[in-house]
Amino acid sequence: MSFTGCELQDSQFEQCIFINCDFASVQFRQVQFRNCEFYEKSTEQGCNFTFAVLQDCEFDHCDLTLCEFSRSEIYLSSLHECQLTGANFQGATATKIIGNSVELSDATITDCNLAYANFTGSTMVEVDFSGCRMSHARLDGANLTGAILVDCELHNIEADRVTLNHADLRGATLSGLDVRNIDMTGVKINLDQAATLLEEIGVDVT
Repeated sequence: MSFTGCELQDSQFEQCIFINCDFASVQFRQVQFRNCEFYEKSTEQGCNFTFAVLQDCEFDHCDLTLCEFSRSEIYLSSLHECQLTGANFQGATATKIIGNSVELSDATITDCNLAYANFTGSTMVEVDFSGCRMSHARLDGANLTGAILVDCELHNIEADRVTLNHADLRGATLSGLDVRNIDMTGVKINLDQAATLLEEIGVDVT
C-alpha cells in the first residue's frame, strides 16, 4: 500500500502490521507507533520511509528491520527498543533548518538493534544513541557531533571520515575502531577505552 505524499498527524498505532508499505515523502507529525511491525519476514522486505518527514514521532518496541529511511528527517522523534537491523539512514538528518541560518538538532534512538545499519552521509548531530547495538554499522562520512553513544556496541563499524567531535562514547565498545581518519576533538571516553583506541593504531600501552 502506498501513502506517498500524504500527511499524518496526531495519531496512535498499536500492534499494527504494515506490509510492504510505501511512506515515501509522507509528512508525519506527533504520530506514535507501539509494538508495530514494518518488516515482512517471508519476503525479507521493510517499509519505505525515503524522504519522509518524521517530526515529534515515537516508535516504541517496533520491528523496523531493513526499513528505508534514506534522506528522511527525524527531528524531535524517538525510537526506543526497536529492531533496526540493516535499516538504511543514508543521508538522513535529525536537524531542522529554520530560515537561512538557524539549525536545531534533537532525536533519540535508544536501546535499539542497529547492527548492519547504514548511516553513510547522515547528519545525526546531538542524537542520543545510548545503549544501541551498532556492530558492523556503516558510518562513513556521518556527522555525529555532540551525539551520545554511551554504552553502545561499536565494534567492527565502518567509520571513514565520520565526525565524532564532542560526542560522548563512555562505556561504548570501541574494538576495531581506527581513529586516524576520525575527527574526535573533545570526545568523552574513559581510560580503558583510550588504551583500546591506541592499541588499534599500533601503540603499545603498558
